[in-house]
Amino acid sequence: MDGLEATRRIRALGRADGRGVPIVAMSAAVLNEDVRSCHEAGMSAHLAKPVDLARMYRLTDRLMRRKRDA
Repeated sequence: MDGLEATRRIRALGRADGRGVPIVAMSAAVLNEDVRSCHEAGMSAHLAKPVDLARMYRLTDRLMRRKRDA
C-alpha cells in the first residue's frame, strides 16, 4: 500500500481523528499532478525531497496550530 492509499483509508475510517489528523507527503515526485494527487487523496500538505527542515518545521507548526484551534 502506498501513501495515497493509506491516506484514503485513514480519511475513510469515519472517526474524527481519522478525518483531522495531519498527513504530510514527503516525496521526490513534485510535478503538479503528483502534488494534486496527494491533496485529492486527503493529505494535508506535500513537501518535496530533499526536505528543507525550516520549511518542514513551519508547516508542522501551522498544521498543529490549525488542529489545536479546530
